[in-house]
Amino acid sequence: MIDLHRFLENPFDDRDISLAELLAFSSDHLARMIANNPGGELAARITATNSSLTLVENCATDDQTKLAIRKARVQVKNAFRENLSKEIAKVHGAVVARYGPDSPEVTECFPQGRSIFRECPDDRLAQHVQTLLNGVTAHQADLGAPLVAAVQAQLTQWNTAAAASETATGAATTTQEGKRMARENLQLMLFLNLLKLADMFARQPAQLDLYMQQSLLENPAPQEEEEPPVPPTP
Repeated sequence: MIDLHRFLENPFDDRDISLAELLAFSSDHLARMIANNPGGELAARITATNSSLTLVENCATDDQTKLAIRKARVQVKNAFRENLSKEIAKVHGAVVARYGPDSPEVTECFPQGRSIFRECPDDRLAQHVQTLLNGVTAHQADLGAPLVAAVQAQLTQWNTAAAASETATGAATTTQEGKRMARENLQLMLFLNLLKLADMFARQPAQLDLYMQQSLLENPAPQEEEEPPVPPTP
């Protein structure tokens, strides 16, 4: 039988995982959670992981590390915006189904239609999501609390992703202990994410590939040099 203790060991604590590999994996994983978040079940894990990436950046002194995290933040923000259109379509469908396509309630929730969520600049997106939240909240009795909670989750996630993308890098005076603790915190968040996914997809190991790309944590295998061809015997 498999030793059950191994399931409580954090695989992300492996010393062979470099910081660059950890950041590449984390940013990709975070973007995947945002893009595949059924029912907002991963909202808390998305926020916690994003905060951990911020903490690592604030403790980083290496320019390459900071650049990698800034790219990760942009990737997370872009992934959110790509996924938002699908979430908005679900909300729009629920409002239309309840009140009809030409109803004043639809206009109240979507005064500029659905395309504005895809086309507006980043600094205006929160305003439009807030307008939608105000609309569905006003009609919660008909639309239901879960729909309101779903829109609220989208607003919270966007505010987190946008704020992280714009945050300035931390001071270069961080102690080595601070850097170590920041990295360990990120490794713990990844482990908790893994446990959450195990809870969501028990006995469905193939689902993990949708959220975590293990290859990003593994050093590429060295390529074997080809031996020169043996000249033919005269």
